[in-house]
Amino acid sequence: MTGSVVGKYRIAEKIGEGGMGSVYRAEHTVLGSPAAVKVLLPQWTQDAVVVDRFFHEAKAASAIRHVGIVEVFDYGRLPNDQAWIAMELLRGENLTEFFLRNGGALPAPIVQSLAIQILGALDAAHVAGVVHRDLKPDNIYLVRDPSAPGAVRVKILDFGIAKLGADRFGEKAKTKGGTILGTPAYMAPEQCKGTSDVDARADLYAFGCILFELLTGRAPFLAQGGGEIMAMHIYEPAPRLSQFAPQLPAELDALVAKLLVKNPADRTPSAAYALAALERVPLPPLEGEIQLQGPGGTRAATYSPAAELMTVIAPQASIPPASRALPIAIVVIALLIAAAAAAAIGFF
Repeated sequence: MTGSVVGKYRIAEKIGEGGMGSVYRAEHTVLGSPAAVKVLLPQWTQDAVVVDRFFHEAKAASAIRHVGIVEVFDYGRLPNDQAWIAMELLRGENLTEFFLRNGGALPAPIVQSLAIQILGALDAAHVAGVVHRDLKPDNIYLVRDPSAPGAVRVKILDFGIAKLGADRFGEKAKTKGGTILGTPAYMAPEQCKGTSDVDARADLYAFGCILFELLTGRAPFLAQGGGEIMAMHIYEPAPRLSQFAPQLPAELDALVAKLLVKNPADRTPSAAYALAALERVPLPPLEGEIQLQGPGGTRAATYSPAAELMTVIAPQASIPPASRALPIAIVVIALLIAAAAAAAIGFF
């Protein structure tokens, strides 16, 4: 594809490849401005679900105008019918890479700085009627920007399974009940149950999981399989931040706990609310620049299909028997105790 023209962009070189498609560095044919062009592989072009998700990413991202959301320039099909998207070319590293490269738990001032930007971008998405539904460190990119705190700008990307709240594009994106969308480690309980009324508060739960992980060095729930983790999101109380990082302010512990509440109605109500609470947390100011991967790390926002990045798009997943049996066992024990008490006072 090198040298060919896709839409208004001339392909310069391939910079990434996955099981579903390839990513190319490109330049606008007139302006010379850089872009990343993602092209689906031919074998996936005939899969209506894959193509729909691919173009859905472009529509969802373009609905939001915010510096913290990756910008989509154009999308379409090649003469051979392959789907493509032209978008912002990013130079930096994703939050997972940054987290691992720094050895786990990050300094709280750095986390606060990055988290404030994430919430600002989330708030813009939610105001535009877009719910991401797969927020995770892999989908949060860090790029160098001298005007940003710590000289690092956060970019949220991969809106392939985002939920569009309004009939903005002449069609309503509906999710059938019993379909599970997301990545197990960061999925809200209502997503794990496969309910159809998932809203912006699911993104806030995912953000709470990310915040917990960045501050403690581990995810809130750990298990071998995705089904087990989803069961823990549904049934097990979230651990408190203070259990693993007691040195952090109580205000931060309270915020994370509120974000990880099981019932959406009792959870932090909005990204703007969480942002205001996070800004009030008493932490030392961020000093100097946040160190990113070297300038050689030119990346693009890559398409992240289910098989490649553990994103679940499947029928209602079966909850492990042990996890499902826990609430049933509690009910049975309670009934036995009640029956014994009744017999003791002569009811039986």
